[in-house]
Amino acid sequence: MTPPSCDDSSDSRQFFEWLVGVIDYACTVRRNQRPTHPGHMAQVGLTMGARHIPATARVVGWGTSFYRKLSDESKTQHEQDTISASGILWSMILAMMPTEVTRPVIRVLNDFNVPHLASRYVRPGKGFCLELGGRCIVFPNVSRSPPEVYLTRGYSA
Repeated sequence: MTPPSCDDSSDSRQFFEWLVGVIDYACTVRRNQRPTHPGHMAQVGLTMGARHIPATARVVGWGTSFYRKLSDESKTQHEQDTISASGILWSMILAMMPTEVTRPVIRVLNDFNVPHLASRYVRPGKGFCLELGGRCIVFPNVSRSPPEVYLTRGYSA
C-alpha cells in the first residue's frame, strides 16, 4: 500500500507506514471477529463478551482477543499503538466533521459516562504517544477515541 501523495515529507510517510503497521500487527496477533467473512477484523477495547453467551449473562469489560502468545510488554506496546492510532483518527473526525454530527455523539458518550479507549494493559486516561523515526511524539491532553475500535485488513461483509 502506498501512502497518499498529498505530502511527501518523511514524517507523513513514516506516520502512514506506522499506521499500516499497527493495523497489520493487530490482524496478525488478534482473533478474527468475523471468521466467516473475507479478510480480518480485530477488536480492541470494551466488549460485551462472546456472542454465543446470552446477553443477560454478558459482562462488559476490556477485551483480550490475542490468539498469539505474546509477552505482556508486547501486548502493552501494541495496545498503546492502537490507542494512539485511534486517538489520532478520532481527533481528525472531530476536526473535519460538522459539529451537528459530532456534538450529539459526544453528548451521548458523556451522558452515559462511556469511557475512552483503554485496555487490560493500558489504563484509562487522557492522551497518547507514538514513536516515529526514533522520536516519541506525545499528545498529553488529547481525548482518546470512544472505547471500542475495529482494525481491518481486506475485510468485507
